[in-house]
Formats: sequence, C-alpha cells, structure tokens
Amino acid sequence: MIDHLDDRIIDILKKDSRKPFVEIANELNVSEGTIRSRVKKLFEDGVIQSFTIKTSSKNVKAIIEVKIDVNVNTSEVAANISKFEGVAEVYEVTGEEDIVAIIDVTSSPQLNEIIERIRRFDNVQSTRTRLILKEHFGGK
Repeated sequence: MIDHLDDRIIDILKKDSRKPFVEIANELNVSEGTIRSRVKKLFEDGVIQSFTIKTSSKNVKAIIEVKIDVNVNTSEVAANISKFEGVAEVYEVTGEEDIVAIIDVTSSPQLNEIIERIRRFDNVQSTRTRLILKEHFGGK
C-alpha cells in the first residue's frame, strides 16, 4: 500500500530519477535508509517499473492518433505499433481516437514510414498526426 511518503518519493524521482537518496531524505526529513528501503519496495511491488531519462534532441517528434474499427482488440493493435522502431510510447485512450503513439525519429521520412505502416493495418480507419514543436517537462 502506497502512503503519502511514497507518493512524495515517486514525485521527486519522476523529476530526476538520478537524485541521490541522501538528497531525497534531506528534502523529506527522513533517513537515507528509509528512502532506500521505500524505493526498493516500490520497485519490487511493480509501482516503479523502470528508471529512465529524457533527452533534448533535434529529432522529429510527433503524436499519431489512430482510430480503429469497432470490435477490434485495441490492445493488440497498440502492442504491434509499440514494436516499431522510433515509437517512444503508446497509449490506449478514450475519445474520437483509440490509440495515441508518441514518435521520436531522426527524420521526416522515418516519421512518414511509421504513419504508412500504421495505416496498412487492416483495422485502422484513420490516423491524425501532430508534430511536436516544443517540449515542456513537469516540475521544472
């Protein structure tokens, strides 16, 4: 069960997954050992699944919204899209579209190739692509 301290630890690690435990402990007024054991438990329980980084890049980044046919396994389509090189994240969503994919590639032709591959799925009705012009990260 996650408590308020766990939530605060997670918030800090979301902003900087490399922040030393001793700094987190000082910020939260607890011991470094408490932070270490809490993070270990959160990881073992699957609450924290990975530690990652965000980079600033000169890549072409885009959001592709995908609308699929009714009575189609959305999870299967999303899983297939997530396997494409250049696909950073895939979400099943509510609304007009069923799937949203975040793309991070080095060129427009690579982006276009991913869009075309998605459109070739039998159950895809339509796609809508939005280029990402500027990124803002939470907590900064």
